[in-house]
Amino acid sequence: MTGEPIMSGGILDDAAASRRADPAGMAGEVARIPEQIRDAWRISRTLSLPASHTSATAVAVLGMGGSAIGGDLVRSIWSDRLRVPVEVVRGYDLPGWTGAGSLVVASSYSGATEETLSAVEQAFTRRCPVAVITTGGPLGAVAERAGLPSLRFPGGGQPRAAVGYAVTLLAGLLERGGYLALPDEEIEAGAQAAEAALAAWGPDVPTERNLAKRLAWAMLDRLPVVEASGSLAAVARRWKTQLNENGKTMAVWEELPEANHNTVVGHPHPGTIRDHQLVVFLTSALDHPRNALRSRLSAALVADAGILHEEVRVEGATRFAQALSAIVLGDLVSVYLAYLYRADPTPVETIAGLKAALAAASRSDAAPGANGPS
Repeated sequence: MTGEPIMSGGILDDAAASRRADPAGMAGEVARIPEQIRDAWRISRTLSLPASHTSATAVAVLGMGGSAIGGDLVRSIWSDRLRVPVEVVRGYDLPGWTGAGSLVVASSYSGATEETLSAVEQAFTRRCPVAVITTGGPLGAVAERAGLPSLRFPGGGQPRAAVGYAVTLLAGLLERGGYLALPDEEIEAGAQAAEAALAAWGPDVPTERNLAKRLAWAMLDRLPVVEASGSLAAVARRWKTQLNENGKTMAVWEELPEANHNTVVGHPHPGTIRDHQLVVFLTSALDHPRNALRSRLSAALVADAGILHEEVRVEGATRFAQALSAIVLGDLVSVYLAYLYRADPTPVETIAGLKAALAAASRSDAAPGANGPS
């Protein structure tokens, strides 16, 4: 760790204490990512798309949270191979460019995401071809009634723990539609990269040889800032959201080269936070050479500002393999950090509370006389 001694393992190397800290088994969910990738690809091979779904000039992927990250990953990993633009829509409304020539893919783990359901209704109004990725719920019921092409996958856990399904099902759907050339071997290599990451940084590997555990220790009582470029930028976003939901901590993600046009100027202030940050640079041999240089220069500027930083070199022969390796690493870091904070990584009571408040407000708005005399 740059400028930081390696912490002792403590709870992270105590198997019994780790199990007590993780009663719902989020670490075990991370370990299922390779299995999810293989299962998702198998499921996607059964999909048959009608002509209306194979001739689009653009794709809108609807989703929120763990269901949306699959779109970000597909768009960044295979940006050089996608035959049409792919945009991720996080919200209630479709962008103005969507219409009969746009494929809309509604991705919702629960099938009950209100933003996604709202945008799907607009897609029907605009006569867009629609496909669905879900475990069921209201969205699954809509797909059945309307006869929409659907990819169903097993549920039962947290949406954020289904990243292997989220990215691979969407990639498989786009491959079936002719929008992305993607061989079986590339998917299997991604699953194997995830397995290698689990073997290197899983719970049974002691802290002294475990990068994920050392990063978690370094993030304790610090603000993690994760920075990357190209195909790893979406992975940096994944790290941020997993640190939020699993690690129960604030976190930031930055993308190069954009960060060199603004973020680097903000290092000096507030001075009180400089000693309470950790900037993690995700890099790989597949980075654009200028972005690789920018990452090195950015690290030097962070060091000059007295901010702790670490470069994580992501290995893998393809962007997909690199992404899965880095995703597993980030997911494990977030779980280990939760252990250090003595927090259960699985529950997200704040999100559940927000959804309950939104539902209550909707019922109030729908009540007779809620908006005054009719």
